[in-house]
Amino acid sequence: MVLPLSHIKPGEHVRVVWLASEAHMKQRLLDLGFAPNEHLSCVLKAPRNGMSAYLVRGAVIALRKKNAGEIFVEIL
Repeated sequence: MVLPLSHIKPGEHVRVVWLASEAHMKQRLLDLGFAPNEHLSCVLKAPRNGMSAYLVRGAVIALRKKNAGEIFVEIL
């Protein structure tokens, strides 16, 4: 099942399926490692729909909920 990255919980591991961002943000997300077929996990979810942190390519990256909602993933 494919769902937005913003819906995964801490500890869940996922694979990026596709990005639904505008060109400039899509390139930024790709540069950070949120590329199709990349495996990552949720490290921390902020309360009240704030930022969340994800482990990708050995680095912890924080994203706003809006941006995480533009990344579609499959739970592993």
